[in-house]
Amino acid sequence: MATGLIAFTAWLAFVLARWQTWAHGQISLFIMSGVKYSHPAQMSPPISHVPRAGYDGQFYYRLALNPFNWHQTAYGITMDHNYRYTRIGYPLVAWIGSLGQHQLVPTVLVVINVICVGIIGWLGGKFARESGRHALWGLLFVAYFGLVISVGRDMSEPLADACMLGGLLAYRHSRYVLAALLVTYGVLTNEPILVLAIAIALTRLYAMYRRRARPGAPDLVWVLPGVAYLALQGIEHVVVPGKTGGGADVTANLTLPFKAMVPALAHDLHEMSWTHLGMYDINLIEFIALATVVVAGLLVLRSTTAPVHERVAFVGFVLVELVIASGQFWNSVFGDGRTYIDAYLLAVIMLLATPSAAVATSAAGSGRKSGLLAADRVFADNRVITSKHLGWLAAVAVAALIVVARRRILFQ
Repeated sequence: MATGLIAFTAWLAFVLARWQTWAHGQISLFIMSGVKYSHPAQMSPPISHVPRAGYDGQFYYRLALNPFNWHQTAYGITMDHNYRYTRIGYPLVAWIGSLGQHQLVPTVLVVINVICVGIIGWLGGKFARESGRHALWGLLFVAYFGLVISVGRDMSEPLADACMLGGLLAYRHSRYVLAALLVTYGVLTNEPILVLAIAIALTRLYAMYRRRARPGAPDLVWVLPGVAYLALQGIEHVVVPGKTGGGADVTANLTLPFKAMVPALAHDLHEMSWTHLGMYDINLIEFIALATVVVAGLLVLRSTTAPVHERVAFVGFVLVELVIASGQFWNSVFGDGRTYIDAYLLAVIMLLATPSAAVATSAAGSGRKSGLLAADRVFADNRVITSKHLGWLAAVAVAALIVVARRRILFQ
């Protein structure tokens, strides 16, 4: 519980600072409603606008006014992509929390995210304790710099990832119905959570193929999210004209491996400044922090005690959110890596679940080929992560968080 309270308090402090500094006391500015998709004269109640295209929060806000209104333009806001309609989880909670009172929605959107970050901190403490570490290491879960954008611009990641982490813990404890419900709601809040359901499906089906398991309650945790996602996609396809949400999602957000990442990093390096901390310098700081944690997570894949489905999910998130993510994410200096959060969270789970002291291993297999030995050295099965190692990783994550939080307290 302490980790949850610490996380809640710290992120509430950020919200208050951003609200009073950049937003000048106008909580509706967190929505980042811009002039391209939002039409001030048509909006009721009126909200504050930013003098640019705006950001994704304006679409969540629109659905939070009425989650069941799927017209292309409603309440003065026009949808940019059809996949917005199926990210219904966060707006639905805000609609319920605001009791349908439109004037309360801007505040409720912010409150939901601060509460969810507190829940993530609480769940992080549970993951740390289950791995034999002090609960305070669970605060690594809420030290991700991308949460600055998620919390500061009314995004869906805090709710989606609170559901995902809660689902993982419930699955670990064989509470399959609860796990299925949480993962399903996570998928309907932010569809990348579907990677977790796919990872569980792959590991379960492989176990059945090897006759190590039979169909049963654990399969609810991948079947229910998959069915719910397909059902919502089908409804969207019937109700909303144009390309299906899933098709629009893949087209806009995914590309060939490293096609977007490498040119974007090269561009950031070319544009970096040696005299002041500019936006491209911050991009590089964010990438270094993220890469440090993710690579560390990959290096302990064989030594971590995390369940196999969590390891598979981690690799899946790295592929989807980093390796094949499109230029819409990698070319941005405005998103601060919020969409990479699942890869970061699973990396932290891998690291926490890695033994903190060396375990005696057998010398069998010493005659393997040199190529295999090289791979074994990279992905060693006896690698340890001590508290000192975690401390260094935490220092990198917190340093990036401070840089990004300061920027967004002062600027958009």
